[in-house]
Amino acid sequence: MNQHTVLGQLRLLVEMTDSEAHESLPFCAAAAEQLLLQLKRNEEGELLNRTDPRLSRAAACAALVMLLNRRENSEGDGVESFKAGDITVNKRGQASRDRLRIAIAERDAAMADISELLQDNRWGFKATRVK
Repeated sequence: MNQHTVLGQLRLLVEMTDSEAHESLPFCAAAAEQLLLQLKRNEEGELLNRTDPRLSRAAACAALVMLLNRRENSEGDGVESFKAGDITVNKRGQASRDRLRIAIAERDAAMADISELLQDNRWGFKATRVK
């Protein structure tokens, strides 16, 4: 799994232009890297199940959440148009927040689907040594 396979999965999830795909590539790389860090390893430290196709889908869902978060946070106060005469202010609807909410639900479902491939990140003792 790499940023390009994640981007391929992302393009299956949402329709995007080539420029939008180019904008999404760093998010795909970050999502793939984060997911690979969480994968289980064997005794030699090699990643297990690295080629499982569910991983690239989960990374694509995570990249979509990152991308939508960035768009939501960079679009300012939500004002879509402003008219000075008779003072009319139109705000964006709930649509962008709904897209983000749906993307988060998809990401969570994809992560639950691959949970058996991931390390348990909860804190705990792996071994104790008595001297």
